[in-house]
Amino acid sequence: MHSAAAKRKDRGSSMNNPTLPLELVAEILLRTPVRSVLRFRSVCKSWLSLISDPHFRVSHYDLAAAPTHRLLLRADDFYAQSLPIESPLETYHHHAAYFPLPLPSPPSKSAPNVQDDFHNQPEILGSCRGLVLLYYPCREDLIVWNPSTGVYKRFPNSNIEYGLPYHPYPYGFGYDPSKDDYLLVLAEFPECGPVETRICIFSFKTESWKTQTISNVSYEDLDDRFNHGDKFKAGLLFNGALHWLVFSRDRMVPMIIAFDLVQRSLSEIPLIDHMTSEDLEYETYSLWVMRGCLSLCCSVRGYQLAEVWVMKEYKVKSSWTMLCVNPPYDFFPICSTKDGGFFGSSSAEGERLEKLDHKGDIVDYHDYGGGGGSYCDNLQSAVYRESLLSLPSVVRETREIDNVETSEDDHEETSEDDYGETSEDDQQ
Repeated sequence: MHSAAAKRKDRGSSMNNPTLPLELVAEILLRTPVRSVLRFRSVCKSWLSLISDPHFRVSHYDLAAAPTHRLLLRADDFYAQSLPIESPLETYHHHAAYFPLPLPSPPSKSAPNVQDDFHNQPEILGSCRGLVLLYYPCREDLIVWNPSTGVYKRFPNSNIEYGLPYHPYPYGFGYDPSKDDYLLVLAEFPECGPVETRICIFSFKTESWKTQTISNVSYEDLDDRFNHGDKFKAGLLFNGALHWLVFSRDRMVPMIIAFDLVQRSLSEIPLIDHMTSEDLEYETYSLWVMRGCLSLCCSVRGYQLAEVWVMKEYKVKSSWTMLCVNPPYDFFPICSTKDGGFFGSSSAEGERLEKLDHKGDIVDYHDYGGGGGSYCDNLQSAVYRESLLSLPSVVRETREIDNVETSEDDHEETSEDDYGETSEDDQQ
C-alpha cells in the first residue's frame, strides 16, 4: 500500500517537473523560429549553454524549416525599421520593429566638429546569412550586424580606398563557405590602360584586403554609361556568387557578370537577345531573385509597363522566360512573396512599399515617405533572413527598442536575453 502511494507520488512529481533529454530539446529547438529560440535561453542554464553554442547556431541556420525574411530600412540617423516580408502592409505599424543602429568609432580628439562626425547615416551595403553590412563613411567603419540578436562587430578605419560613400564601383557582401569567411567585394573597371578588371576583396576573417586582376575582360558600369546614379552598384548575392549588370566594352552590349566567392572567378551571363540589340529598346533596371531564379525587371522605352523575366536554368541563355508584363514602370522589385507575388517600392504615389500579385496588380501598400527617392531604389534597405549567426570575437551588442536609453557601455554588458519587439505604436 505504502509502495503504491509512493509510486503515485513519484509519477505526480515527474508530471509536475517534466524533463526532456537535452538531445531531444536540441532537435526541437533546431526547428524553432529564431525569436522563440532567443526567448528560450532563460528557461535554464543547460538551454542557454546549448543555444549559445556556435555549432548549434550554424545547425539552426542550415535546418530551419520555414525561415523568416525581413526588410530592413533606415528610419533616421540612429534607428532602423524591420518588417516581415509576409506581413500585411496595411497593418505596417503593428508588425514593424525598431532597432538602434550600431554606432561608428568615437571621433578623434582632433575632429573639428564632434556632433557632425556622429550625425551620419550608415550605408547599408547588403546582407548575407542573417548578417547586415553597414558602412560609416565618416569614420570608414565597416560593421557586421545581426539585427535578430543585436550582436555586431566593428572594423574601424577599414582603409577603403574606393570611396564607398559615393558608390563609384560595384560592390557586394557575401560568404565563402570553404573558408568560413565573410567578404566585401569591390569591382573596378579601369577606363584606360590594360584591358582588365580588378576585384578587390576584404576578408572579415583576416581583416585584410587582397586584389585580383582578371586580364582581357573589360566592362563599364551601367550607372556611369546611362547616368542611372547608384542603381546597379549593389551586387546581388545568389548561388554562391555576386552578380552585377554591366556593359561589355568588347561586345558593346549589356550583360550580367558573376564573381564566384569560392573559386574567386569571374563569368559572364548573357541577357535575352532583344535586350542586347543595337537600338537597346529595352531598359533593364533591376536584378533580383524571383522564385529561386535569377530575375530581371525591364521596360520597353516609351511604355509605362514593365516586364519580369526569370532565368529558370542558371547561366543558360535559352532558359530566360517572361513571367509577367504588368508591373508599373516605377515599381522597383525587392523580392518575391510566398504566394508568387512581388514585394517592392514605388514612387508613383509619393514614396511607398507595395505588394503586387502574380499578374502585377497592386494588392497592398504602405506610404513610407522620406523624400529623395525610394529608399529601396537608392539602396538604403536590405532583405535579411533571421538567424542566430555572428562573426567570431564579437564583443558588442545593440538591443531592440524598449524605450530605455542605453549607452555604448551598456551595450557591452547587455545579454541577448533582453530583446523584445516594439511596434511603432508603442513609440508614440
